[in-house]
Amino acid sequence: MTKYKITALFVLISIIGLTLTGCDSNTPSYNAPPPVLAPEASQAHNSIIVRGIVESTESRNIYSTLGFTVDRIYVEAGDQVTQGQVLAVLDYADLELTVSQQRAALEMARQNSQNNLQETQRMLAEATTNLSNNTNMHIISAQASLSAAAANLEAAQQNYQNARRDYQEAINPQVLAAESFLRTARLEFERIETNHNNLTALYAGGIVSSDEMRQSENTLTHARNQYNDARISHDNAVQSQQRNLEQLRIAHQSAATAHRNAQDLLAASRIAAQQDIERLRGSVTSAEVGANLEHMEIALQLLERQLEDSQITAPLDGAVTAVIAREGAAGMGLLFTVADTNNLRIITSFREYDLSRLAVGMEVTITSDATGSAEYTGIISRINPAATANSPIVEFEAEVLVTSEDTDLRIGMNARLEISLE
Repeated sequence: MTKYKITALFVLISIIGLTLTGCDSNTPSYNAPPPVLAPEASQAHNSIIVRGIVESTESRNIYSTLGFTVDRIYVEAGDQVTQGQVLAVLDYADLELTVSQQRAALEMARQNSQNNLQETQRMLAEATTNLSNNTNMHIISAQASLSAAAANLEAAQQNYQNARRDYQEAINPQVLAAESFLRTARLEFERIETNHNNLTALYAGGIVSSDEMRQSENTLTHARNQYNDARISHDNAVQSQQRNLEQLRIAHQSAATAHRNAQDLLAASRIAAQQDIERLRGSVTSAEVGANLEHMEIALQLLERQLEDSQITAPLDGAVTAVIAREGAAGMGLLFTVADTNNLRIITSFREYDLSRLAVGMEVTITSDATGSAEYTGIISRINPAATANSPIVEFEAEVLVTSEDTDLRIGMNARLEISLE
């Protein structure tokens, strides 16, 4: 074998050894390069610069569920409004007629209260019989759920106890096999290593040939690799056992929770059945005096409330940022959007390696291309505890409240945020 081939073989063996050593470590086998920031997001040692979007701290969409047409609109996009100010009025002439009809129907229903009394008495008798004979469907369903939850809890508890016993007594078959394989590999490696060391001394004395020495080195490398593989297999077996034990523990806890919930559901079902009887008794009493017309009274109240709701008002002080309503068109759905323009915030994101230098309450200098050289102040009001999902770069969303008053910032602007670390 030539000198170059020997050198190449040695390099290859070294790479394999380093690879196996890396596999046995708890640290990752590579370090991902840090993300490259765009120029506007670069950082100096004494400051952090990011970008974000200006938003209102409170923006409200104003809806209507009424099917009436829009009669008049009193505002335009950009108008400043105060809470309670009328933004539009719906055509409610037909609704007034409906309210009159509902009032007449309510009066007629009072005359028919005697018929309602008989039906309510029948329902009370049926509910009482079902409870006493244990034929209430809700209670029967809850009892079945409790039986299933009890069986599941027993199985989960047995599985967890068995796994914990195996772990505590170190009798898990997979772990025992891995330990045996590891001991065998270690002894074999130590034996071969001792032989190799002896051959090295003999080689130095000229007793052993170069070929024998290379063969010994190859044998030692193979034994070392097998020993490393055995260690990895053993670690994996132990970790697998620990994960399985933890999963069974969680499953046991979940089963216990489900069992408690089933018990609570059964108790609640029995209480609900008793409450239903009490409710029916109350309904009977109300019907006896001809006053069990609450549902119709509520319906009338809802219609009267719709009369009030035909005037669309602003829910807060702010600016009208969108006018969707159109005069003569249906007034159902989203009609306006009103945003508080005096209290602004900026939504941004920080990289993971900056979090240790940031804290809620830190001051922020705010600038924007749209506002020129003007600088405004703000504070970090929130940093999300979890990274943004599905992002190729680990970032944490944050919120900056604008503390400067009477700024030229507008909702939707791109803002530049600088946090001084001095």
